[in-house]
Amino acid sequence: MKLGFVGAGRVGATSAFTCLLNLDVDEIALVDIAEDLAVGEAMDLTHAAAGVDKYPKIVGGSDYSLLEGSDVIVVTAGLARKPGMTRLDLATKNAGIIKDVAKNIMENSPESKIIVVTNPMDVMTYIMWKETGKPRNEVFGMGNMLDSSRLKATLFSQGARNIRKAWIVGEHGDSMFILWSQADFDGDVDRSKTLEEVRFVAAEVIKRKGATIYGPAVAIYRMVNAVVSDTKEEIPTSVILQGEYGIEDVAVGVPAVIGSNGVERVVEYELTGKELNALKNSASILKERLKELGY
Repeated sequence: MKLGFVGAGRVGATSAFTCLLNLDVDEIALVDIAEDLAVGEAMDLTHAAAGVDKYPKIVGGSDYSLLEGSDVIVVTAGLARKPGMTRLDLATKNAGIIKDVAKNIMENSPESKIIVVTNPMDVMTYIMWKETGKPRNEVFGMGNMLDSSRLKATLFSQGARNIRKAWIVGEHGDSMFILWSQADFDGDVDRSKTLEEVRFVAAEVIKRKGATIYGPAVAIYRMVNAVVSDTKEEIPTSVILQGEYGIEDVAVGVPAVIGSNGVERVVEYELTGKELNALKNSASILKERLKELGY
């Protein structure tokens, strides 16, 4: 089994490390415009693997041919939002990066499943899908999985126990919302405060340490594992919708079954009116952002 990572920065490299520790990987390829970084991370990962008696082939560089034959490619490449940069500035710059990445993936490993992490993630997932021309099940985004991990941590801190299901869906951003109708856990929590805490906790992490790294890495691993191990587990995932929930032609976070085919199916729950309106609001916001970028 081979995994590819486009972007060898902190999230990309830590995701590769997390997958290395938890999966039986034959090969890992890291590609980054900063070639020395990709090579150095590959060397470091090789030494880490040997420390736990694993000896996969781990390579790094700037040449996309390194990705050939990857079962899954994780895309974290892109710019982080800087002071003074508008949301549209960031989206425009990262859209250009994603277009280039899409072209190179299709030239070198067209059969790979692609997990998009680059922000604004839902928008970049749609652009990756459009630019690769791949079926929608093979291009999907990681955002709500991370949001839901933060939700579970928040619920636990409020007294919830045995958290069997707790999901955030919609945009991986300000319009995300908790799918309370499907939540399943023991104990009582203050629902009015929960979403606000979850929505702003990432900004708090970034303020203190500059970036969120471990949370995204584990969420990425969970999604990679679902594909390569064919777990067919239900994960909140950014998927291009084609009529589900009355929404079309946009990538937005919904519950989906993830397995060896990528998105095996979108799960359509009976949502409350408020939840359905919130999901449609997220989709509308994302369509506007895509329109700004010419999609």
